[in-house]
Amino acid sequence: MRRQAAAEAESHSCDRALPKRLFYSVRMGKGAPLRWLENRLLARHLRGRGIEIGALWRKFPVPRGAKVCYVDRLPNEDLQQHYAEVSTPVVNPDIVADAMQLPFAPCSLDFVIASHVLEHLPFPLAALRHWYDVLQPRGVLLLKIPDKRYSFDAKRSRTTLQHLIAEDENGSGFDKRAHFEDWVEHVVGCRRATAEFEQQLAQLLQSDYSIHYHVWIDEDIREIVEYTRSRMHLNWQSVVFWKAHFYRKECVLMLQRAEAR
Repeated sequence: MRRQAAAEAESHSCDRALPKRLFYSVRMGKGAPLRWLENRLLARHLRGRGIEIGALWRKFPVPRGAKVCYVDRLPNEDLQQHYAEVSTPVVNPDIVADAMQLPFAPCSLDFVIASHVLEHLPFPLAALRHWYDVLQPRGVLLLKIPDKRYSFDAKRSRTTLQHLIAEDENGSGFDKRAHFEDWVEHVVGCRRATAEFEQQLAQLLQSDYSIHYHVWIDEDIREIVEYTRSRMHLNWQSVVFWKAHFYRKECVLMLQRAEAR
C-alpha cells in the first residue's frame, strides 16, 4: 500500500541492489496549497467513526470529532523494512489486516479512506465490494488513485475493465508473476530474458513487494465506478469526482452509500 505522496521514477539501470531504488518519494510540490484546500473540502464529508487503509507516512487530515482507526497489512516494524527507500516514519497501524478482509461488521463504519491503495490490490472490484459492505447508509468512501500518465507507470498499458472482471470471476487463475514481470520491465526498467530481469523479479516476488498491480487514467476509474453500480449493484453515488490535473496527479473521488430503503 502506498500513500498520496508524489510518486516519481528515477532512472533504473538494473545494476544496483533493489532496496536502493526509489519508487516513491515524499516531497511538497507546487500544488501543495491547492491540495491542502481540496483536502479541507473533502474532510467536510468525514464524520463519526471510520478507518484509513494504508496511511503509511501521511495521515489524511480528518476534522475534529471524527474517530479514525489506521489499518495496514503489516505491523510498524515490517512496514519500515518493506518501504526502506522512504526515510519518513510510517503511521503505526491500530489494526493489522488485509484491505480486502477488514475486521469490521457490515454497515458499521461512517467512512473509509483509501489513498493510493486500490492500484496495489490484486482484485480491486472485490475490494470495492467489501468496502461498500462495511459502510453504513450515507457512509462515504474516499479514494485517491494515481493517474498513470503522471507517475512511474507511464510506460505501462492501462488495465481494462474486462481484465478486472475476468480476474475477479476467476481468482484461482490470477497470474501474480505476470503482474510482477510487467512491473520489472516497465517500472524497474529491466529487459526481459536477461539475468538482471530474473534477479529483480525473484527479489520482488520473494519479498511480496507492494507493486501497482493495475494502472488507470481517470476515464477508467469512472468506468469502474459505473460498473460497480450497474452490474455489481452497489448503491452509491459520486459526491466528488476530480480528474487528474497539473498539480493533482491523481483521480480523487468520494462515493456515498445510499440510504437504506
